[in-house]
Amino acid sequence: MNNKNKKQRIIFFLPTFTKGGASESIIRLSKFLTSHNYSISLISIGKNVYKKYLQKIGCDVHELNTYRSFFSIFALRKLIKKDVINFSKTILISNIHYANVVALLSSLRLKNLKIILTERSSLSELLIYENLLKYIKNRVIFFLVKYLYKYSNLIITNSNFEKKFIKKKFNLNNIKTIHPASISIVKKNLKKNKRNNSIKKIIYVGRLSKEKGIITILKALTLIKDKYNFNLLIYGDGYEKLNIIKFIKSNNLKTNVILKGFYNDEKKIFSNADLFINASWFEGLPNALVQSINNNVFPICSRSPGGNLEVIKHGKLGLFFETNDSIELSEKIIFFFENNLKLNQSQRIKHLKNFTEDKSNKEYLKTLQTIK
Repeated sequence: MNNKNKKQRIIFFLPTFTKGGASESIIRLSKFLTSHNYSISLISIGKNVYKKYLQKIGCDVHELNTYRSFFSIFALRKLIKKDVINFSKTILISNIHYANVVALLSSLRLKNLKIILTERSSLSELLIYENLLKYIKNRVIFFLVKYLYKYSNLIITNSNFEKKFIKKKFNLNNIKTIHPASISIVKKNLKKNKRNNSIKKIIYVGRLSKEKGIITILKALTLIKDKYNFNLLIYGDGYEKLNIIKFIKSNNLKTNVILKGFYNDEKKIFSNADLFINASWFEGLPNALVQSINNNVFPICSRSPGGNLEVIKHGKLGLFFETNDSIELSEKIIFFFENNLKLNQSQRIKHLKNFTEDKSNKEYLKTLQTIK
């Protein structure tokens, strides 16, 4: 007698399930898939900050009690094996390269399991390192990616850049691009922002970590602070906060820069802002950059590996600068100030349809239905 659950099981594996773009994208997708008769399981390493909400919408939440992702292989395998036995069809969707490696190792020789790997960042970050330890770690992951990714059923990337990068570097063809659900709807007929022409409001939104390039932004602003009046509002939190505070103090930026902490109110963040800056060393496809355009806030972003240039249509919906180049960034900020740049509304509305929740969710549903 076959007692398997007729529902199809989707397992999302995201080691760090904290506040941020990857977690929020998975939550939106999980809610959508539960409404289409999928059974959802979410697995993290340690605490899942959205646990209560996910359980409320009918998802199973598992928090593995291990210190590192690589130590979770056997515990993860146990959970996956249980679902393979109990459900008629099980698809494991892993997120981010090191988690993908762990997911593949955990799933070795498990029959009747389909594996989808997603790249929410860029594998090119493995080519960037700050010290010997980071170099060794990145090279090991890079080697494992090259050896193991071919055993997946499909690789989903956030950007076309990443799709081309993986195809070229690892000679893989089972790759599909699905843009993340960065926005719920495209905002039209926006009211003009009430601007104080004497003080420009610049915003940064994201994690406070080294690779986000916040120091690059501060260096650029240091170069222009004696000529222009501006405020930089930094929305986010992270381990780089102390270094940012030190830089602000040592470069006399205390009157210009305000650390706002983590905010979940998009309207409040982008309200009356003049300029949004992304200075990342690498990216997946940043939700905040899409949201800035959706809120009619002009963006400047780094020309980093990943989806930045796709979001701004390679300069048609924003400006870009070479990664880590604070001088060029300062020049782009001045150019924006001097020319009072604005976004082309028809291009903005048409382009943003690529990043809506509805389109992303439907693409995922269509993709899952083709996995046999």
